[in-house]
Amino acid sequence: MTYDKSFFESVKGKKIIFKEVTAFPDIKIQYVDSFGDFKIKIADSRSFATGDIIKVQFVTSFPDVKLQKVSSFPDFEVYMDK
Repeated sequence: MTYDKSFFESVKGKKIIFKEVTAFPDIKIQYVDSFGDFKIKIADSRSFATGDIIKVQFVTSFPDVKLQKVSSFPDFEVYMDK
């Protein structure tokens, strides 16, 4: 599966699972304070998560998608797998 902006459009209102990696990510993500492509809420629990685990690499430049952390009204929730 290809993970890009259109994928994140398809998971609006759901909970997905991220696993941070340092090499060979499925997608590169940058956290921003404002004007992100999507607003996310970090979930405490893995329950009700949909789909596979997405391997992400957090970068400070040249991201595939920009995410903004919010406490209310997110586009979707993310559970960080350890």
